[in-house]
Amino acid sequence: MLIFLYLFFASMSTTPTISLPKNTWTKLPETHFKNATDGKVSSQITEVKLKADDQYLSIEFSCLQNPFVAQNSYTKHNSEMYNQEVFELFIAEGSAAPTRYLELEINPNNALFAGWIENPTKEAPKSCDFVSHEDAKIIHSVSKTADSWSGKMQIPWTLLGGKSDTYRVNFYRIISLKSHTKSDWKGTPTTCAYLCWSPTMSGAIPRFHRPEAFGILKVEM
Repeated sequence: MLIFLYLFFASMSTTPTISLPKNTWTKLPETHFKNATDGKVSSQITEVKLKADDQYLSIEFSCLQNPFVAQNSYTKHNSEMYNQEVFELFIAEGSAAPTRYLELEINPNNALFAGWIENPTKEAPKSCDFVSHEDAKIIHSVSKTADSWSGKMQIPWTLLGGKSDTYRVNFYRIISLKSHTKSDWKGTPTTCAYLCWSPTMSGAIPRFHRPEAFGILKVEM
């Protein structure tokens, strides 16, 4: 019995790992992200694939079962688009849980958020040093249907300080669960789902900024 419990909890704490062969698209096997609060598997499908070459880390994603995609109103880069629906990537070089990492967001209107997060407590951001859209040099695009959206990002390694073989990463998705009457609506835990590739297990309040929960990305040099 004790051995069973040990193996059960060891498996629960395993850090997810992605290995990227050079110039090869790799799909995440997890197509259902998990709730940030309790780690329960979501019903919505989120498909993600990645590729690494000498210049870019490329990401393509599809957010399915997204019926209110047309109600997202943010169109400016580096705006508070996280109040509505977004796909996000947090990434930092190295294998240790970072206190500084790059936060990237893209929304269904192709607005982009890029900023370096300082999080010394590993629980909540202390500050964000924005990277202008021009300086980030991320190539990005999105497409929408009535109930889904998808996107592409080509992230230059120069934005991350150069290509490395190991990163800590997490992917996130915010989904609206109800229709909104105002264009400037802001999501809450009762109106939106806050999903993670590697769940942050944040309790009653959904939180993404918990780098101890980040997975590992291995990149072939």
